Amino acid sequence: MKALWLLAGLLLAQGTSAQGLAEETLLPAVDDGGEVRVPLSVYQQMWQLLHEDPRPAPASHAVGTSSIRVEVIDHADRSSARISVTLSIQVFEDEWTLVPVLPAGAALQSATVDGQPVQLVQTPDGLAWSTSKSGRYNMQLIYGVDAQRSEAGYVLPLPVPVAAATDLIVDFPATGVDLAIVPGMNMQTVEQNGRTLVTASVPATSGILVSWRVPALEGYAISRARYTGKLINEAVIWEGELQVEAFSGEQLTIPLLPVSVTLADVRVDGSAATVLEKDGHFATVLQGRGSHTVTVRFQTPVIQTDGPPRVDVSIPKVPVSQFELTLPGRKEVTVSPNANVVTTEKDDTTQATVFVPLTELVSLHWVDAVPEDLRTAARANAVLYHAVYAEEGVLHVAGTVVYDITHGETNTLILELPAHAEVNRIIAPSGGVSDWTEAAGDNGARKTITVFLDREVRGEFTLNIFYEQLLGPDTTAIDVPLLTGRDLHRQRGMVALLIGSELSLNPTGEADITRVGENQLPAFIRNALTMRVAHTYKYVSPSPVLTVETVAPERAQGKFDAQVDTLVSIGEVTLKGAASVEIDVKSGAIMALDLLLPKNLNILGVTGPSLRSHDVIEDENGQRIVLEFTQEMTGQFRIEVNYERILTDADADPVVPTLHVAGAEVEHGRIAIEALTAVEIQALIAEQLSALEVSELPQQMILKTTNPILLAFKYVQTTPPARLQLQITRHEQIDVQVAAVEHAAYTTLFTRDGLAVTTATLAVRNSRRQFLRLQLPADSDIWSVFVDGKPAKPARANDGKTVLIRMINSANTFPVEIVYATPVGALSFFGAVDLHLPRPDMVVTYTRWDLFLPQGPDYRAPDSNMDVMLDGQPVYPQVVARQALERTADALEMYGQPLRINVPQRGIHFAFEKLYATQTPEDPYVRIGYTSASGYRLGETLGLIGILLMWAGIFALGSTRFRVPRQAAFAGIGAGGLMVLTAIGPLGAPITMVAVVALVVATGFGVYRSLPRFRAWQATRAIS
Repeated sequence: MKALWLLAGLLLAQGTSAQGLAEETLLPAVDDGGEVRVPLSVYQQMWQLLHEDPRPAPASHAVGTSSIRVEVIDHADRSSARISVTLSIQVFEDEWTLVPVLPAGAALQSATVDGQPVQLVQTPDGLAWSTSKSGRYNMQLIYGVDAQRSEAGYVLPLPVPVAAATDLIVDFPATGVDLAIVPGMNMQTVEQNGRTLVTASVPATSGILVSWRVPALEGYAISRARYTGKLINEAVIWEGELQVEAFSGEQLTIPLLPVSVTLADVRVDGSAATVLEKDGHFATVLQGRGSHTVTVRFQTPVIQTDGPPRVDVSIPKVPVSQFELTLPGRKEVTVSPNANVVTTEKDDTTQATVFVPLTELVSLHWVDAVPEDLRTAARANAVLYHAVYAEEGVLHVAGTVVYDITHGETNTLILELPAHAEVNRIIAPSGGVSDWTEAAGDNGARKTITVFLDREVRGEFTLNIFYEQLLGPDTTAIDVPLLTGRDLHRQRGMVALLIGSELSLNPTGEADITRVGENQLPAFIRNALTMRVAHTYKYVSPSPVLTVETVAPERAQGKFDAQVDTLVSIGEVTLKGAASVEIDVKSGAIMALDLLLPKNLNILGVTGPSLRSHDVIEDENGQRIVLEFTQEMTGQFRIEVNYERILTDADADPVVPTLHVAGAEVEHGRIAIEALTAVEIQALIAEQLSALEVSELPQQMILKTTNPILLAFKYVQTTPPARLQLQITRHEQIDVQVAAVEHAAYTTLFTRDGLAVTTATLAVRNSRRQFLRLQLPADSDIWSVFVDGKPAKPARANDGKTVLIRMINSANTFPVEIVYATPVGALSFFGAVDLHLPRPDMVVTYTRWDLFLPQGPDYRAPDSNMDVMLDGQPVYPQVVARQALERTADALEMYGQPLRINVPQRGIHFAFEKLYATQTPEDPYVRIGYTSASGYRLGETLGLIGILLMWAGIFALGSTRFRVPRQAAFAGIGAGGLMVLTAIGPLGAPITMVAVVALVVATGFGVYRSLPRFRAWQATRAIS
């Protein structure tokens, strides 16, 4: 092939040279019948090339080494692999070549050559890559393959490119994997980070088989077991059937029973099996994946040494284990661990069936069955407690029956009572009483109480029965109605006679009953009693008799201590005391209490718990307050007593009246002194008293007042008693401000027609003032007043100038809004606006005044005793519909009330402010001169004319060419000056214009006067 190309090239070169030579020598063109001449050496070379044999390449391409990485991925239902292949390819000739890449069966994801994506060609043998250029290429392939599961594990067939040599890496997401690669050599396995990495070298092949299996955690599982036994003589013959699941085909050793049992036979799937001993257990061997049935026959002895007969069976731990035991006769069977045993009786045998929980040891116990009638009968004991107390005409009994049901269970309880006792209520602390009925007894002396429960009860159960018995006129021999239980194996009882608030019970007769101490009552009964126990009895007889009589209880005054805390308040003409008496009853109870106070005190009030009445009794030693309670008072309680004394001129040094508690074993006291007015207090005499820091006073005493505590003392009641005399020095009080205006904002709109409408908004704080007094300018008319956002109606004082506005008391600021109109002079040709602010009768901290004057006139600088903040700034607010709607809404909402007037803000804005503006003798005022537009223009004209007249008169006085009478000249000067003053003053013409005109005229006059001298100077210079 190369020779042909070389020959063609030589011929072309020769032809080109000949053509160039002919053209260069200007030879004629050669026709088609010409000849070609070449040098001999060229001809020989061409001949040699034509006769050489071509040598084609041995193959169109070659596949070098490949690197394959397999990443195994576990899914929930399958396993797959992601294969990455790097392949080296060489193409030998520049012609179209088809390079086989992958056999069929691969799910290709991507294919690249030297990093550029390529498309593969589908051929009958698989996927191939086509190219027309020779060279070396690197191909990368990524594809996936699913693994196939088998009994032995997983198989992954990998289609791979046929390469001279292949380096294989398998990445498996688990450890302990038994993995094989076919064909594969030089395998190495590394486990790290929970993964297994296997490398191998693979010879030239188009497929690799990767297989693996993960060893199971357990080679087998026993899911169910059923044991059937029968009692024969002194042993139980058992046959056990175990369902075993083998997870692999390997040979497995299954432990069965401990070697302590007598083994009879072992079979696997119905065939005799091998039995061996392993770790203290009999075991058998089985092989084959799947389910197998293992049958075991063995014996266990009956144990009768401790308690009822039983048999202990050691078994493998199986999730579901069932026992069936056949016993002769009628038996009751129990099992340990506890489970529900189902027994059936047939042909004088008992068959017990039970499912036991997951355990290794099962104990079956049996005893002879109890007859059915005895099994259902309940056996119970009871203790009956009675708490008995009397009221006028009634004997009350609170009974408590504690049942102990030792055998069986019941839902019905039966009691007996004397027929004349009336049951009020029956309850159970644990609940369960459904209903109860009464039935007369056989002899009519007693009646039967049947209590129905909503469930079967066993063990301990408590009933509370409340009943009563009416008392006749004879209360000296009362039979106490006692409860009696029916159908009880054994019963006993106790009776507690209580001391009521009105009556007490004394025993008068006893039969089959014994008096015991109060401590014999159980704690739960004693703690439930709210009355004192007078007598306690115990009995075991089924028919005890106890007779009592009602007597008035002996009331012994209890022993108590007292703590008296007194707050003394000194006012202008009164001395008030607030005593808090805390009583601590140490023993017994009290129904009455006496409080002692000095003479000449007014008792304002007495309060306390369960206080029925209080009476004030005066005697020669002072006053006694007798307190009576509605119940016996025990523990701790508090009495509050308020009193006062009117101070006279003779009481300049009063003795502090203190309260004492009669009958208190120990009395402690604390005294605190406060002042309600401007008085100076000192302790003149303090006998049997100790000074006390204010911080040592109890919190409830300090919280009674917001004034500071001036003096504090403590004492213990002694003889002579504590005495505190005070020296009171009164001082004249100075009035202070009880109301103030924090901020006053005034907005005044001045109209051309001579009406000044002012909105005054005051931020007020008030503690005691009833009215705000406001002195308005003369002839002012109030349009609206609002206090704290609510409309108010003002009043006018007797002087006719002062307006009274009712205030509210508030420590926080609240707004007061007043809108008033003041008639003033209308705007004219020129003049001045003169306005004054109203003067409140309160201190005003900050005052601001916004003044809006009509547009048009020219306003001069304001004159005011306030600070000018804004000097004549035009304001052009837009009147929007919203303001009108708001005013309409306000008017509708406050029908019949003063309207809220909204004053518009427009025109020329002046603003003034001042601190404490009302503290000066003069009211805040402002005076602003103005000139109308026509007056302003007239002023400018008069100013110009006046300047001209003045300089004309001056010119006439100094002129020699024009003869003007001096009187006329002076008259012109005077008239011009008057015009200038009028223009600058009332008409407000700008002085700048007047000064400029005067300067121009003066300059012209000076030039005129200097012209003769200038001409003389020119003439002198010309002569020289």
